[in-house]
Amino acid sequence: MKKLKIKRDKDMIRFSGRKHSATGIWSAITGILAVLGFAAISSVSGAMGGKGGIILGFSGVFLLLLAAFGFYLSCKAFKQRDVFYRFPVIGGILNGVMIIVFIVIYIYGFGG
Repeated sequence: MKKLKIKRDKDMIRFSGRKHSATGIWSAITGILAVLGFAAISSVSGAMGGKGGIILGFSGVFLLLLAAFGFYLSCKAFKQRDVFYRFPVIGGILNGVMIIVFIVIYIYGFGG
């Protein structure tokens, strides 16, 4: 009978010089804040019957700028070397989608 060789966990660990990028983490945080802020102002606006006023409008503009800044941080994190790209990808996707959502909402609001 042939014995099966089972690899131990420490044999499978590979260390590298990569680390998580701080700008990528901040990009993901701003993306999460933009999504949560959008959910909050959407629910408040819905509860008020669509008559939220100027405060919710300025909040939306602020969240659009926050998403744009987060997308900038994500692009900046992609240019770094020897880093993990998990957080920049999450931040880029969240911020990019939120920028598109906010722009579509504002274009729709100007049209009618």
